[in-house]
Amino acid sequence: MEPFVFFVLVLLLVAGGWYLAGRLRGNRRGQDIERWAEDNGWAHSATDPALMGRWTGDPFARGTGGAVSDVLRGGVDGYPMVSFTYSWRPASRSGEARRVGRIGQVHVVAIDALPGQPVLELSPEGFRDKVSKLFGGQDVQIDNPAFDGQWRVRASDEVFARRALDARLTSLVMLPDFHGARLRVEGPSVLLWKYGRTDPTSLAERTQRVADVARIVLPLEKGAPRFESGGSIPGFGIPTI
Repeated sequence: MEPFVFFVLVLLLVAGGWYLAGRLRGNRRGQDIERWAEDNGWAHSATDPALMGRWTGDPFARGTGGAVSDVLRGGVDGYPMVSFTYSWRPASRSGEARRVGRIGQVHVVAIDALPGQPVLELSPEGFRDKVSKLFGGQDVQIDNPAFDGQWRVRASDEVFARRALDARLTSLVMLPDFHGARLRVEGPSVLLWKYGRTDPTSLAERTQRVADVARIVLPLEKGAPRFESGGSIPGFGIPTI
């Protein structure tokens, strides 16, 4: 056999094996998601087009060709919850979708409600954020060096942001569960998202954290006093007032 032909055959075998392994991993992950939904009493569906246009902020404004998959719906602590994988294809410089290449994916967990006002967004403070702040980019500071150094805070209502960022919320988002996550409050809807597809091993943890955030911030939107949240958050020693 000619060396070139042998080399091509090896490449084809490797590519075929990689493709088959990816399909097997995808099938196994889908089965794990279905099993999690069944065990926890949640509804599972392949997609839900209604979720596509519900939110307009990051990550939904990225690229083109957005798609929703792995949709799960259930309840946590009385809050209606939705979990899904959001995928998009990065746009080229001309603004057109790239037909080939890497597809961006994030796992979104949210309070299943229509978004509204006020808007409060927390994102990990990276190099771009530091540069943006030098040129006047918004960042609500609360004089907590650990929190201010880890999170960039943007809000439609700074007064609401400062009320919401009380000792409980700032302590909560400093936990390892939130590392690498983005958090946004849009009226009655609270979103938490991380890069990657839906991982059934982290679903219980992430949905609970969204409920924890909702318990703190949603009463404030209705004019309730600080700390009026209907219960304490497991793992915190700060009492409810």
